[in-house]
Parts: sequence; structure tokens; C-alpha cells
Amino acid sequence: MQNILFVDDDKVTLKMVESILTAAGYYVATTTDAMSVVERLEKEHFDLLITDANMPLLSGFDLIRTIRMHEKLAHIPITLLTGRREKKDIQMAINSGADEYIVKPIDPVIFIGKVEGLLKKFSPASKSQFPEGPVRAEAKFDHQVEITYVSERGLTLASNFTAPVNSKIKVQSEFFNRIGIEPPTLRIIGTSVDNTNAARTLMSTSFIGLTDNELQKIRQFLNTTFQKAKAG
Repeated sequence: MQNILFVDDDKVTLKMVESILTAAGYYVATTTDAMSVVERLEKEHFDLLITDANMPLLSGFDLIRTIRMHEKLAHIPITLLTGRREKKDIQMAINSGADEYIVKPIDPVIFIGKVEGLLKKFSPASKSQFPEGPVRAEAKFDHQVEITYVSERGLTLASNFTAPVNSKIKVQSEFFNRIGIEPPTLRIIGTSVDNTNAARTLMSTSFIGLTDNELQKIRQFLNTTFQKAKAG
């Protein structure tokens, strides 16, 4: 059973979310005290943190930033629960370090779908659960990189430069035009040496804040790639 910590100063929302997650088979711990979350994460194991955006003393945005700067906790998946729907607010959530955002009022089906998707994406076995499609596309952020693989989870990038694990990047590439999405924000989740070129590093990344429509376009691209590979 996977463990989820949910923090919200509103006790009604706290009970509702606890009920939804418990019914879906998760163990749920709740708190109204955002100031105690870091200490609790240090002492207990949680597979996911869900935090409300607007709380007294410490906002969800500031809580996420604090966790992302913590060496031992920076890896934990975090979802931000917010009543803000505008693109600038969603971008603010991503910039703070959130891996996903859920907009209020809560739709239980959408809510559980996003929780399941995020837990699956960051599970140790997730790399084998997401089929990858080979890609060869040039891309740039502050350094020249090559996109070598794409999956629903994220991209694999090859470069002579190594970005720090947990850092966020956004790359520019014609590849995104081909599949019809805007360049997504990526988080570096792991690095390894490129076996085909020892001078290069392979950086595994996960998508942050993809919309359902963008995710569907990636799935369509992968399906088309696999169909062409079978036909060939």
C-alpha cells in the first residue's frame, strides 16, 4: 500500500480528500500544519505529498520550494491542490517545484487519475511500465542536447553537459512541433554514461504539468512510431 501525506488548513477538504484516497486503496496521513511537514517527511516514508496552495504561515508554493532544497527530500513527488485555473498560476506551481497540479473543486475521478499517474511515473519500476519510442532530434536549453527517447513519462536526453538531478529545464526542439505540443518543463530524475559515446551523458527526465491533451498527443506519436516499426 502506498503512503500519501496531505496537508491543508481546511478540515472539510482534508476529510474529503482522505475519504477519496482511502476508498482508492491508499494509506493517507493528514495534517493542517504546513510548518510540520518537512520534519514529518524526514521521519516517515511517503510516496507522495499533496499540498494545498493557500495556507497561513507557509503557502503550498513555499513548502514545495523548501522541500526541493532539502537534499534528502528533493526527490519526493508533489502535487499542488489549487483553486487557481489561469496558465500563469499553473506555471507558478511548476516553477515552485510541483510535479503535478489539481484544480479545485475536486472531481474524484480526475483526482485519483492524477494521483495514480504520478505515483506510477515515479515508482522504481516505472521505466519498464512506460513504452519508449526512439527519437533523433536536436534540442537546446542552455546547452546543445539530443532527444534520444520519448515515453509518457518523459524524455531521454544526450549531451556533453550534465544537469543536476531534480533540476528543472525546458528544451526547445522541432520535435515538439512534430507532435503538436508546446515545449514542456522537464525534471532531471537520473543520469548515466552514454554507452555509445563515453563523452556524453544520458539524462532521464520526467514531464511536469502536461495537460491531458498533450499527453494524448504523445501517446498518438508513440502508437504511430510502433505501428511503423511493425510495418517495417
